[in-house]
Amino acid sequence: MSRRNERGVALIIALVLVALAAILATKLTFDGWLERRRASGVMAAEQAFEFGIGAEALAAYVLGQIGQKTPTSPAGQTGQSTQNTQNTQSTQNGSQVTLAQPWAQPTQPLPITPENDPEGEPIGTVQGSLEDMQGRFNLNNLGHVILVNGKIEQDPLPLAQFQRLLVAVGLEPKWAAIARDWIDADDQPGSPDGAEDAVYTAQSPPYRTGNWPMTSPSELMNLPGFGADRYRKIAPYVTALPRADLPINICTAPGPVIESLADNLSSEYNNPELLTSARASGCFPDIQTLNNILGPNAQSVSKLFSDQSSYFRLTTRVTLGTTQFTLYSLLWRGTGGKVTPLLRTFGTL
Repeated sequence: MSRRNERGVALIIALVLVALAAILATKLTFDGWLERRRASGVMAAEQAFEFGIGAEALAAYVLGQIGQKTPTSPAGQTGQSTQNTQNTQSTQNGSQVTLAQPWAQPTQPLPITPENDPEGEPIGTVQGSLEDMQGRFNLNNLGHVILVNGKIEQDPLPLAQFQRLLVAVGLEPKWAAIARDWIDADDQPGSPDGAEDAVYTAQSPPYRTGNWPMTSPSELMNLPGFGADRYRKIAPYVTALPRADLPINICTAPGPVIESLADNLSSEYNNPELLTSARASGCFPDIQTLNNILGPNAQSVSKLFSDQSSYFRLTTRVTLGTTQFTLYSLLWRGTGGKVTPLLRTFGTL
């Protein structure tokens, strides 16, 4: 091999080595950047979670103030209080919950400043909002049972209520019986509209019924053929709480939920602007007014509604730099106003 050829080979080898070194250096630089970004993201998520826990503590304090000061009752409200005691099934301190109270007021994003420089430039924001979950229909009420002539039977009232709610939002009432069969513990359809394992195992892929209370209203999409479109229509009006005997709080419920209580409430409260303005100063409709409208039906459906609440959902949104974090917390307000977190979900409900 000539000296010229040897020099050419050496040059090619040198170029290859330089190229390999450049590739290696680029990879190491990129891997280091990824590691820094990953570490930064993990740290920001952990910090955001801690801010979310702080928001829970603040929400617990605000919810604990409900009923601390007894408002002066308007004349003629004594009968209402008596009826309220009969209606409520919740285990809290007996105070009315309305959208005029501090817990329900909108909040502004709070700035997050560095611990070592409280007066410095904010590094992010945190914002929380509370919603009364007993202003929605509790899907697990469909699993409520009653004793009839010494025999345990499914309570027909929640089923009828959910059927009316489905119709009110433009859905077929048959889904109420299918949802009840998803929750109940047996494997026999409770009605001709019901569905148990024989229906679900025929799906592709096959699966079985839950036969257990729902932990999220999104479980409705497990019902064969229900789908996301139907769920989007019903989602604002339903929840899944860990009891099967919770009444609707008529002080906070939207119109369709109130009207689902009985057939003769059709379109009575289907006016969001009216509800918003009337609730700015307290409960609307109050129990006495609703009982008067229900007339003879009041006694039969009295256990379905109240003006009290024990379950609230806190939505906390934290922004730290480019990291956005959402925490959903289900809070239970028990006896004496003590608030306990029952469930946390991140990013989605």
